[in-house]
Amino acid sequence: MLIYIISVIIALALAFLCGSIPFALIIGKSMRGLDVREHGSGNAGSTNAIRVLGLGPGLLVFAADVFKAALGCIIVLLAVNLSITVAATMATQVAIDMVLQGTGALEYDPLVAIMAGEQASYLFNIPLSLAVVATILGHMFSPFMGFKGGKGVATALGSLLVVLPLAALCALTVFIVIVIATRFVSLGSIIAVSTVPVFTYFFDPAPTYIVFTILVAVVVVLAHRKNIIRLSQNREPRFTLPKKVSS
Repeated sequence: MLIYIISVIIALALAFLCGSIPFALIIGKSMRGLDVREHGSGNAGSTNAIRVLGLGPGLLVFAADVFKAALGCIIVLLAVNLSITVAATMATQVAIDMVLQGTGALEYDPLVAIMAGEQASYLFNIPLSLAVVATILGHMFSPFMGFKGGKGVATALGSLLVVLPLAALCALTVFIVIVIATRFVSLGSIIAVSTVPVFTYFFDPAPTYIVFTILVAVVVVLAHRKNIIRLSQNREPRFTLPKKVSS
């Protein structure tokens, strides 16, 4: 059990670090010589990157933010699989040795007991749920940017594509429809992330996943609180593709 816990903790720390990589800042400075935090909305996310840097670099930021979140969740998934495999192998070897040596009862390992029971799915559900939260928080509170960052939409998409792919794709469809209809990226993000728990309920209604998707939705919506105020006051800018980018 100890190897599982240590592996998960280390993997979650790595997931947070993956989420915290400031690709908007890196790509902005390397491709345009600009700090996106000093232009547009000042947000280090893909929407502001598109506005400030242009469509190509902005989409590259979006893809990188999706990728880093997916990578963080994959690291956690691999850590869980590896630790469970090691625990199972060790337990099997201990059992074989005891049979061959004719010694006492098999040593009790809580992890092996859980693996054999009805609660085995929690060995994956809980760490993966925490991985999604870790990557999003890493993006929103990046230690590389003074614990500031973006609003977590692209990272939420990337991590959910690994953990809950069907729910993520449905939410992405909702986002695209809302943005095309209104040209409000913030509104599309708020509505899309709010539908994730609903789609999760239909496609993978594990209690752990439903609870954590609600948490993710709350975190992302709260990150858009200023946008919500501007939307209510009809002051939120509509998204338009940049015509010219100056460096």
